[in-house]
Amino acid sequence: MSNSTASAFSSLDTAALDRQTEVPDEHPVTFEQIWNETHKKVSIGWIRQNGYKRICLQFPDDYLPHSNAISTCLQTALASDECKIFILADTTYGSCCVDEIAAAHVEADSVIHFGNACRSKASRLPVLYLYPVLPLQLPKVLQQLAALQPECEEREVYVYLDIGYQHLCEQQPPSAELADGEDTLFSQVREVLRPKKLYIEVYPPPAEDTAESKQQATESSAERICIFIGGDNQRFANLSLTTTALQWHILDGATATLSAKNPLTAQYIRRRYYYIEKCKDAQTLGLIVATLSAVGYLDVVTRLQTMAKSRGVKTQLISVGRINPAKLANFLEIDCFVLIGCPFNNMYNSKEYYKPIVSVFEAEMALNPAWHMKYPEAYVTDFKQLLPEGRSFLSFDADAVQVQDVSLVSGRMRGATGSGDDAVETASNTVATQAKMALMTTDTGLTFEDRTWQGLDPMLGQTEPAKLQQGLSGIPIKYSHD
Repeated sequence: MSNSTASAFSSLDTAALDRQTEVPDEHPVTFEQIWNETHKKVSIGWIRQNGYKRICLQFPDDYLPHSNAISTCLQTALASDECKIFILADTTYGSCCVDEIAAAHVEADSVIHFGNACRSKASRLPVLYLYPVLPLQLPKVLQQLAALQPECEEREVYVYLDIGYQHLCEQQPPSAELADGEDTLFSQVREVLRPKKLYIEVYPPPAEDTAESKQQATESSAERICIFIGGDNQRFANLSLTTTALQWHILDGATATLSAKNPLTAQYIRRRYYYIEKCKDAQTLGLIVATLSAVGYLDVVTRLQTMAKSRGVKTQLISVGRINPAKLANFLEIDCFVLIGCPFNNMYNSKEYYKPIVSVFEAEMALNPAWHMKYPEAYVTDFKQLLPEGRSFLSFDADAVQVQDVSLVSGRMRGATGSGDDAVETASNTVATQAKMALMTTDTGLTFEDRTWQGLDPMLGQTEPAKLQQGLSGIPIKYSHD
């Protein structure tokens, strides 16, 4: 086998050393920003209070230079407790998700998660989240916010604090009445903006407040103004897509610059609806499981398989860890992929991939007839909201699936082939051209038999059996025959 052919099925031994880490497009953090006396006190108290003995420290790629110092600090402080500290330097799916799979390899009983977190509810291990403490030049921030006063006056205003600025939320009072006469973040922002109502929240919210916050975000008026104190990152994209607002503003805490941005634009909607139509055209769906810890992912897999089967669409369950174009290019027979992961992993534009990738919500809109001609109030990135107890749940009725319809992408007829009726199957997979009135069969996807390479030919019964030979023995540094 040639070197070019072998490289398609295996990696070089130096690939792990040459691989580039996924460093986010944000300002780098220092050791003092991600680990201070407060972090140390909270971590030690949490470990001792619960009696944990094997603790995993999970870091994103840009925190790894400081991981050893933090681990040593904790190990020294917990020396009398006989605790063992482990560092998770490479996550299975994404750095925002708690990697319970890697933690299970060392039989850990708890995880301390640093940095960006989606706060998806873990199902196996207790988790402590530690966020960085980033400085904020409050006078410059208030000066920038003053420009929004005409827009925010007599309106509801929501201010969301990114993970680096959540420590500022401790300065605000629990209610607006207690803010009078106090020099707090809440009172200063309210004095500058003069809104009808002001809310300051952290994002992502704590696990116990997630359901309440999402319900509040849905019921709130669409005429409100939302301000995100942080960077133009994945967290802002997730929040702004799922929360209705008249206008979104980003206030970069590092540079104290203010900008207006609404990700849910007409261009974005058109692109996502194009992927939804591609999902409707698919004959084979690949269900990518990008989480093994989030609660409810198995229920979502079952639901998608049920809806796809009713339309005569085949499904394949895939688990390949952190996805990339090279991995998914191996599944040639799959027409569209559905990513089942945390809310922060649902934002794929599929530009670099050979086949489109849709979220669970977009697959739901494509496969569930209840979403036909129904425009959602907000985008749904958390797949648990599509389950029976979620706020965006719509029941699935297999009898309501259309037998035939027309693809808006290719203009061809398509239909549900799961009924077993050969006449329906033939009619749904053929189309008559207007020029010559000749029948043309649509491509049902590349099957295994159509591939140019199908693996090594075993030639069973056509070759002589090999002779038994003495194998290698010894240890890797010296074998017995050397």
